[in-house]
Amino acid sequence: MKKFLLTAIVLLCVTCAGCFQGNSTLVITDDGKVFLRNKFIGVPLLAEQIESFKENFARNPNAEISPVAENNMSGFEVRVNYPSVESFAAEKFSLFAAHDGKCAGIRQRKGWFFDAYNFDLISSGEQSFSPSEAAAIQSMLSQITFDLTIELPYAAESHNADKFDAAQKVLTWNLAPSLLSGTDKHMRAEFKLWHHDKIFLTALVEILLLAATIFFTVKTRAEESDSLKTDLKFKRNVFAGLFVALLIISAYMLLTPVTFAP
Repeated sequence: MKKFLLTAIVLLCVTCAGCFQGNSTLVITDDGKVFLRNKFIGVPLLAEQIESFKENFARNPNAEISPVAENNMSGFEVRVNYPSVESFAAEKFSLFAAHDGKCAGIRQRKGWFFDAYNFDLISSGEQSFSPSEAAAIQSMLSQITFDLTIELPYAAESHNADKFDAAQKVLTWNLAPSLLSGTDKHMRAEFKLWHHDKIFLTALVEILLLAATIFFTVKTRAEESDSLKTDLKFKRNVFAGLFVALLIISAYMLLTPVTFAP
């Protein structure tokens, strides 16, 4: 079906300007929720092929499908929401799944202050076009749009996006050449989702430990009894040691680079 749709697009683009647009947008919020948006529109001559393409998405009971019209093109938009990146990855959509020997899919490293994610994706070219079709593809690529966009709540740690905003939060890959020419395109992005509640809790504990250290330091200096002073020094040293230990552990967890196997 995909082969038929792409062949029809190629043939129609010979005579139609801006004949097809496909966009897949993945929005990830700071609390880990995922919103997937897929939009496919084309000229009227492609209406039947786009309608048949919609049947694949209609099989998902959680998908919200609505019609879309822009200028002289029409089609549909699919919206699916997920409570977490893990639940989205569990769907194992072809574009976001692991493929043996090609890509690792979506990987996660859980941590106290943040969870680190590695998106190692591939758009696999499975089409086989004749030389005349291939030549038409190369000349008509400017009239076909097929993008993958990932919107992040924080700047990406690294990526190989074709386009991105100044904040490195909106990453876009152009998949049209890959899908139409039958070649593979690798897409990679690494990012973190921060646990604000745990960061606040750790900071609060550090402040309390520091306050206790200061309190017992002041009490030690004011105390005249040697026995009580010794006891106060011990308590001061305990809280100071805990403060320093937690500070070192926190710095280690925050500053140690997260690595994923190739």
